Amino acid sequence: MEFKKGDHVRFLNDTGEGVIVGFPQPDIATVEDSSGFPFDHPLRELVKIENSKHEFSQYNQVQPNTREMLDRNVDAHAVKAASKDFKNRYKERAANDFPHNADLFEVDLHIHELLDNFERMTNGEIVTIQMEHFERMLAIAEKKKVKKVIFIHGVGQGVLRAEIRSFIKSYYPQCEFLDGNYQRYGHGATEVRFR
Repeated sequence: MEFKKGDHVRFLNDTGEGVIVGFPQPDIATVEDSSGFPFDHPLRELVKIENSKHEFSQYNQVQPNTREMLDRNVDAHAVKAASKDFKNRYKERAANDFPHNADLFEVDLHIHELLDNFERMTNGEIVTIQMEHFERMLAIAEKKKVKKVIFIHGVGQGVLRAEIRSFIKSYYPQCEFLDGNYQRYGHGATEVRFR
């Protein structure tokens, strides 16, 4: 889609709309939002507002890439510091929490259960820490021969849930996953079973 100065656009990955006021790079547009502040946005994340049918079809054509969404917002230093804090906090606890040959174990991946100080972290940084914990606990569960593990990830936007399931498909073909018990967890948990 061709864009030009003065085009009215909406943002695919954010709320709101604005007017294109310039192009600092060939694939970037500076958009002045409704509050009057200019921000740079990749052209692929903009939709020209022409008419509602066209706009709706543009939104339907977009396939979100969760890895790209995460990588965009991750500060490697913040993740490294949080990961170090997390490892110190859970150094002994993680392996000892899993009873050997247990039928079921529950792991809460909510960030407030993993870290004390997370307020300044971006969503991408938080998911990175949550995935590290998930991977560590899944490996321990396999080693301890636990039959089923419930990972409580919450509902949110579904990014963590999608990352967990993608990881299992790619690296743990010996496992199957399904939604956790609805009465207990709603849509906020994934049950992993070792075959």
